[in-house]
Amino acid sequence: MGTHWVGPKSEYEWRFRPSIFGNTLFWCHVWKGDDSQIVYDAYYAGDDKLYDRVYMDNSYWVVKDDGLYLRQFWKGIDVFFHH
Repeated sequence: MGTHWVGPKSEYEWRFRPSIFGNTLFWCHVWKGDDSQIVYDAYYAGDDKLYDRVYMDNSYWVVKDDGLYLRQFWKGIDVFFHH
């Protein structure tokens, strides 16, 4: 997939099928203007805690001023993930 720069108030979407070997990994690196940054696994089939928060292999990550959230559409909430 390569590197993608996604600006403020923008979105980037991709679709995939997890590997039958259980090693599918997508990660993200987010920078804020003051040089603070977050690096996280957006999807990793081998992480049961993360996988339980993703519904049917769909995830929507939201970066807010106070940190990173995973949107859970089926619950109608954004769950705080990292700051």
